[in-house]
Amino acid sequence: MKRLAVAVIACLCCLSCASGHREPFTGTEPVVRDLAAFETELRAAAAGGVGVSLAEAGRVAWDGFESPIWVVRVERPGAAKRALVAAGIHGNEPAGPAWAVELVRLLAADPSAFPEISFDIVPLLNPWGWSRDTRYDRDGHDVNRDFAEFASQEARVFRDLAAGRRYDFAIDHHEDRSAKGFYVYQYADRDTRPTRRLIDRVRGLGFPIEQDTSFVILRTRDGLIRAPRWGLWYMKASRRLSLTNWLRLEGIPKVFTVETPTALPMADRVGLHRTAFTSLAVDVLQGGSR
Repeated sequence: MKRLAVAVIACLCCLSCASGHREPFTGTEPVVRDLAAFETELRAAAAGGVGVSLAEAGRVAWDGFESPIWVVRVERPGAAKRALVAAGIHGNEPAGPAWAVELVRLLAADPSAFPEISFDIVPLLNPWGWSRDTRYDRDGHDVNRDFAEFASQEARVFRDLAAGRRYDFAIDHHEDRSAKGFYVYQYADRDTRPTRRLIDRVRGLGFPIEQDTSFVILRTRDGLIRAPRWGLWYMKASRRLSLTNWLRLEGIPKVFTVETPTALPMADRVGLHRTAFTSLAVDVLQGGSR
């Protein structure tokens, strides 16, 4: 089986080494979202929380544009586990960052929320793309295909933030403009019970579940995409390694990507991210105890 996987990887690498990037932008693209307002909301969400700190993980800068990439750290006394939460790597997927701010607000306001877990939260990884409502960064990088080469400023900031830290759980919040329903990825993990319970919860709320989304070599099966370990190595070899692929290869045992369809109203999409995070975090990190 291992030899077959290696052969498949080699064959696929020959067929496709496309990165998903595009030509750089001019920098004159119209601003459609206000970064200053986002920072104000994020600071207000984190303010006053015991053990909650907001810091710059790094900065991105081009002529006429500069922004921090923020990280919110939530330290729970005696917590045995740590979770990594990311959002906004694609600038045209706004529900994830909106949920991340809500999560910061919840954790800061309620010390009893997830008391056994400390958090590192990166609420907006691609601030230029978010402000222009585009998938890419200013240089035309699809940052979520850049975790093999780290050519983008954003990927390097995230790498430096996460590398060498021990996490038990990671989740990246995304949206899909072509999907009709909710779906989730899990990486190199045979236990599908937490993701299947999540999908059942979303279905029970009356939302559609994606049946037919495909990405390179993977396809949804009733809302779930299972990425095998050999597939992660293929994505690395083909220079299309995503943030969550990289995190799993770095040794985080439980890694997920959540996708909501942008056809739904914004409030519903944020609610689905809330449901997904809570369901997976409780199942994986708290043993379903909450």
